[in-house]
Amino acid sequence: MTNKNQYFPQSRPYPGVNLSEKLDEMGLNPIELSEFIDVPLKTINDVINGKTAINQELAVQFEIVTKIPAHFWVNSQRNYDEFMEKKYKKSIKEAVFV
Repeated sequence: MTNKNQYFPQSRPYPGVNLSEKLDEMGLNPIELSEFIDVPLKTINDVINGKTAINQELAVQFEIVTKIPAHFWVNSQRNYDEFMEKKYKKSIKEAVFV
């Protein structure tokens, strides 16, 4: 029987954290990104603040600007969503069986 390394993080940042850091690194602000990819500033701010999920369309637009592959953005969102769902289910389970 082989043991597999498993990693269960205690937290996982939402993808907007990565976007914000990359924009800072590139010297761009949300307004400039919004204008460049023709997406409402509110959407960009909501992504950065974790209020809006990154969908495939946004991921492709972010790739064009950041040169970070769209699959990174989509996978980051998927991983975050999965983490949050597990955290939510665990809290319900603990509340019911306590």
